Amino acid sequence: MDYQQLIDVGLSEDFASFERRLVATADAMGFPLISGVLTRGKFDDPTVQITSLGNTPKGYLQAAKDLGDVRRDPVMSSLMTQLVPVTYDQSTYVRSGVSDLWDLQASYGYKTGIAVKLHLPGDRHFLLGVDRDEALPAAGPQLMQMIAGLQLLAAHALTAADRLLTPATNGSALPHLTKREMDVLGWTSQGKTAWEVSIILGMSEKTVNFHLGNAMRKLGVTSKHQAVLRCVAAGVL
Repeated sequence: MDYQQLIDVGLSEDFASFERRLVATADAMGFPLISGVLTRGKFDDPTVQITSLGNTPKGYLQAAKDLGDVRRDPVMSSLMTQLVPVTYDQSTYVRSGVSDLWDLQASYGYKTGIAVKLHLPGDRHFLLGVDRDEALPAAGPQLMQMIAGLQLLAAHALTAADRLLTPATNGSALPHLTKREMDVLGWTSQGKTAWEVSIILGMSEKTVNFHLGNAMRKLGVTSKHQAVLRCVAAGVL
């Protein structure tokens, strides 16, 4: 999984290409299944709007949409009540007294996995999970690398999921960004680090990060990757 692959996920032009790129990226991470959920409204509210993405097996599609089971799922419950990523296996469901849910999911390949949640304005959330038959590695550097990779993928996937479900953004709809902020974002979009941008633009790395922070704040995003993707989608980069 390289930076360009992540950029491509964020710039997906439609849901078909979005899902295809998500599946390919998850597969490269060692997970044959990937699921994305964009929620609008309170998760426990009957009027909550949920849009699902991913390569859910056809035989499991109907069961996966059962809101009653979704709300019983300990992975979903953990994601909606805490900020940290969640890892799971059969024991997660047994401890919660819902082993029947794991039995059903496991028959379709959802035996163990990792899931993360990101916030959007307006009481919206984006959840992304990857699943497989093979057990996750024990706690340590390898597992941390998997979790970090999913978090990075989620940051880019969130941009596409939000954009594909809302009216297209145009350059005039973006807040005003200074020339320096645009310069920094432009080089960042090419995969340059803050240190490399500082050398190119002849400023300190601290100043580069200052401009990145200002741009992120104005754009209402939480990472430089999301800032780049929003500007690219709006046609200003």
